Amino acid sequence: MVYYWGMLRAVDLGGLRAMTNAVSTFEGHFKGRITEWQKMQRDLASCSWHGPASDSTDTALQERTNQLFLVDQSIEDLRVVLTDAMDTLLLLQARQKALVENAAASGLRIAEGDENTAPVVEILPPGKGDEAARHDPEWVKAMEAARDKLAKAVEDLGGEVKTMDDAVTAALGRLDNTYLSAGDFTPERLADVQKDIDRLDKDTNRKIGAPPGSPGGNRQWWDSLPESTRQQLLHDHPGQIGALGGLPAQTRDEANRLYLPQLRDQIAQSLAGTGPQVQASQTDLDGLDALQKQLDTVTHPPQLLLSVDTPMNQPGPPAAVIAYGNPDTATNIAAYVPPNPAAGTVAGDAATARALAVAAGKADPTKTTASLVALSLGPPGDPGLTPSSRPGRPLRESSTAVGMFYSLADSHQGNGATVSEISAVPEGQGSGYAVARTPLDKYRWNSWDLKEDPCTPDAVVARTPGGLDDPSSHQAVVNAIIGRR
Repeated sequence: MVYYWGMLRAVDLGGLRAMTNAVSTFEGHFKGRITEWQKMQRDLASCSWHGPASDSTDTALQERTNQLFLVDQSIEDLRVVLTDAMDTLLLLQARQKALVENAAASGLRIAEGDENTAPVVEILPPGKGDEAARHDPEWVKAMEAARDKLAKAVEDLGGEVKTMDDAVTAALGRLDNTYLSAGDFTPERLADVQKDIDRLDKDTNRKIGAPPGSPGGNRQWWDSLPESTRQQLLHDHPGQIGALGGLPAQTRDEANRLYLPQLRDQIAQSLAGTGPQVQASQTDLDGLDALQKQLDTVTHPPQLLLSVDTPMNQPGPPAAVIAYGNPDTATNIAAYVPPNPAAGTVAGDAATARALAVAAGKADPTKTTASLVALSLGPPGDPGLTPSSRPGRPLRESSTAVGMFYSLADSHQGNGATVSEISAVPEGQGSGYAVARTPLDKYRWNSWDLKEDPCTPDAVVARTPGGLDDPSSHQAVVNAIIGRR
């Protein structure tokens, strides 16, 4: 019988990574050959040769081209299998390390074996001065229960490693059969391979984050991973990492900047009919371009891309949240939702948020200030970005903005931070801004449901006087951010 605990400790991830890189390099060379083959096809098609022989040759060339594309797909599938296997192993190794550390902290030890020997959980003798505990029935009972619980966790981990190993073996075996089978690479064969790939990819993605996905759980999960695992996940799954609430703002910025061009390519290919179809429009693509242009602009304070909602994972147009300064280390956090955000107003809305951060910093240089701005990357009227200025709930309908507050409550470093929610008063309801000020610690996420709204009527500072461009209105907002009435 094979035991996977020892195999997991001894697995050569460096060799697996080298193999994945080699397949990726070969994949690139093979795509180059396909491009050359397609050029030859075009050259022959444009020549003056016509007749039955020409038609027969064209048919043969097209059949061979189709075969080349199928081989190319199988190479890409192999790369995905190896990448997902490596990511899964990294996550499982991190869990294995955590089990060993938790055992030591609980007075237990995992006697590790190799692939032919099962690991055994042992109860360690009591520490110096506690020798009498070994004769205490309650102590013995508690330690035996802890041992049994840990043994079950060790067994479950081994089962997950086996499941991953079986899935990769099946996928590689099917790929091997595809290469060795007589005849062309048929779509039917590769469709079976793709099913294996999709299942492996979903299994890997399910392990990213902490169920049920609370910001605090996500932060604990991320902090438990070795740096090498974090970097690998950032490289392979930037979209998922960038969307995890509770992770450090700089980590989400790094992930979302990697993901943004990938998302743009995906939407562009869908609109051009050359890739999988997604629910997106040219306006969405223009919004992503506007966001990228904004991120390419050098600013002070520097910009952090905290979130990118895509048209594929939310009902409305895509949206984003940019921060000026690091909200994880700021004492004053200002969150601004523009009056009618749209893709065409990204630069202006971002400039307003930056100006608020700078002005608040100057008004109270003893405290650090960061500002957030919720940007629409689609047409005006996105329900996820339309704020309400009702007393006590100035941003309650802005799901993109309020979700970021709950994330910051777990990623923030230190105590005493305050969130100032700023929304322009909707047309017909007055002028200026509605501003609310609430301690960041009140934004806490319950694992199963959100707690009651932390923004109470008493937290509302003011509906500021004047219009949005009125200097007195602007100064009132700055005073609210730094806690002056």
